[in-house]
Amino acid sequence: MNHISKQDCYETLVAQRSSKRQVGNEWLFDLPKRLWKFLVASINLTEKNWADCSNNDLQNLAAVLTASTFSINGKSTFKEEFVTAGGVDLKEINFKTFASKKQENLYLAGEVLNIDAITGGFNFQNAWTGGWIIAQSISID
Repeated sequence: MNHISKQDCYETLVAQRSSKRQVGNEWLFDLPKRLWKFLVASINLTEKNWADCSNNDLQNLAAVLTASTFSINGKSTFKEEFVTAGGVDLKEINFKTFASKKQENLYLAGEVLNIDAITGGFNFQNAWTGGWIIAQSISID
């Protein structure tokens, strides 16, 4: 995992030193919260306050954040997640009505659209909202 240089990472961490918050509760670099907590715990900084971190603590954290490697060995803890992909290009849809820009009187929503997302809440909401907008559009016509 190397999305930032170790030096830039270290400088960002040093800037946190004025905080009285615990390192484990204030995640940085847009990392998922669980990943941040895992990495911080791996070097025993979870309950330490930023203000109490030594240069060595911050160097170790920078090293973990910039040089960690991971093996993927299965699905997430939810065991049912998968990503759907493909469908009608979003540029071909008028999102005010969910009508096709290419075919008159054709409305599209839900899984037929090219929206990549973990299947579940987001896709359900997309389908329900799209269906509602389509119903409103059709009733106006």
